[in-house]
Amino acid sequence: MKEVDKKSSPGESNKILWMAAKALGFFVFKILFQLEIKGKENIPQHGNFIIASNHTSFLDPPLIGYICNKPISYFTKQEQLVGLFGLLITKLGAIPISKTNVGRSDIRCAIDIIKRGKSMLIFPEGTRSRTGKILPGKPGIGLIATRTKVPVIPVYIKGSFKALPPYRNFIRPGKIIINIGRPCFFPENQPYQEIADQIMQKISELSE
Repeated sequence: MKEVDKKSSPGESNKILWMAAKALGFFVFKILFQLEIKGKENIPQHGNFIIASNHTSFLDPPLIGYICNKPISYFTKQEQLVGLFGLLITKLGAIPISKTNVGRSDIRCAIDIIKRGKSMLIFPEGTRSRTGKILPGKPGIGLIATRTKVPVIPVYIKGSFKALPPYRNFIRPGKIIINIGRPCFFPENQPYQEIADQIMQKISELSE
């Protein structure tokens, strides 16, 4: 997909559609999964931010979208954006990438989106964990954090792996807990991998 298309997608998020998704999220997450949110006060009420979360399930992006007070953009594989479902999540902020791993052009796209005032969900591990355990972070999150200078909010999602792991196609109801940490800032001269490691450490601490 052309760069311009990726950049324009998050800005087209439909307010009514987003509110409808929030209402649906209340039914699905609060009722089916008894969703518990800890540290909600750590999400800024004003300005944009980066949410850095562990990633074990397809449920993770909509879970993060539900707890945020505004639409939030995130990367997803191109092949997942098919049919009506693909159209809907694109309108809600999904940004297609054609590769398995996020590349330089995708990182530039993320930086541009954030600099234009949008908030973004980033999974520093770069992929879903197939064991449910936290994976090492990749340096891209460090580059994005230092270039945009917005707060990075560490988040740990517990229970989504049991509800819908990567190797299963059906949902199993069960309790999900989202633990939100305090916003972090990083100096421009700090090595990107070091930032990624620190973010993953903060995410890991939220799992305890």
